[in-house]
Amino acid sequence: SLSLSLSRPQMAPSVTEAVASVVASLTDEFAAPTTLSGCEQGEYGGVPVPLVLKCVKADATVAETVAWLKAKKDELASALRLSGAILFRGFPLVTAEHFDQFVADGFDQFEDLPYEKSLSFAVRLHVVGRVCTTNEGKKGGQVFHHEQAQTPLWPSKLFFFCERPADEGGATAVCPSFEVLRRLEAKHPQFIKDCEEKGVKYAALMGPAPDAAKGVGRSWKSFFGRETKEDVEERMKELGYTWEWQGENNDILFATSPALPAVKIAPGTETRVFFNQLVAQIANAEEFASGDQSVLHKYLSFGDGSPLDKDILLEAKQMCEDTAVELVWQPGDVALLDNFLVMHARRQFEGARRVLASLVH
Repeated sequence: SLSLSLSRPQMAPSVTEAVASVVASLTDEFAAPTTLSGCEQGEYGGVPVPLVLKCVKADATVAETVAWLKAKKDELASALRLSGAILFRGFPLVTAEHFDQFVADGFDQFEDLPYEKSLSFAVRLHVVGRVCTTNEGKKGGQVFHHEQAQTPLWPSKLFFFCERPADEGGATAVCPSFEVLRRLEAKHPQFIKDCEEKGVKYAALMGPAPDAAKGVGRSWKSFFGRETKEDVEERMKELGYTWEWQGENNDILFATSPALPAVKIAPGTETRVFFNQLVAQIANAEEFASGDQSVLHKYLSFGDGSPLDKDILLEAKQMCEDTAVELVWQPGDVALLDNFLVMHARRQFEGARRVLASLVH
């Protein structure tokens, strides 16, 4: 398997013992950890990413799966804190309804973050229960990001379910945020210091109707969950946004987030992570600026309004690629990601890929 010589900071001395304990606790007659080869699994400071759990019981049912998940709740929580990503493979999941049961019943300790209440930039469709589509936009690849970290409201965990893999491509790549931070800080310490002290702001342009072809395709009505400009303004006040109405019909919203953290400590750990959407926001900012580099800072800045160095962000983007592993989807796969410990990105694909999502607190 792929072995990346990366050291996880602030980890307990005996990582080997911790990994062995997690593996033993999740090994029984129903499921057991396994390994993947090549680019599908990495090793970060002795910890496998993702941790892969395979159902080993013949003719297992969804109900049995849910019961197993509930019984292993504490063990799975420990595994996720350690690895940041768990891939469930070979479990009897076929439909969106099965996935909904997996999340809602198997992980009932989590609170749902429904799409209509989230601050996701993407255009998504509700499917069933806690399940929605991932992105109704173009089939191009997406840049590494922490889900919704460009807003004051983000999920702590992400579930993805492969109903149908793409004909070609379409993997979900995962990279360790702590390692990206470590590399960036070693090369650009002042940049990370500024991120920590100033925070960052994100600006976006949103129209009154959705446009799935855009990176920020959600309408301002959907994004803020309000129908009128007056109600949207009230919601923006609550969230700390500033705004300006633009366009010929005064219906294009230029909204700027409050100053948000760019470096955090992952909850339940002592691990510092590069928790933001700066790398992904480069493409959004380029789209908003129509390629005019002189106005790029309007859409991407430190919390005090000073411009960010685009070249450093491009280096961060490459660091994400350099440390990434690929979740190459098989039908029925479920991935559980800690939204603080890892970033994720969708790879380009061809064909009718259908990967569904459920976001939780």
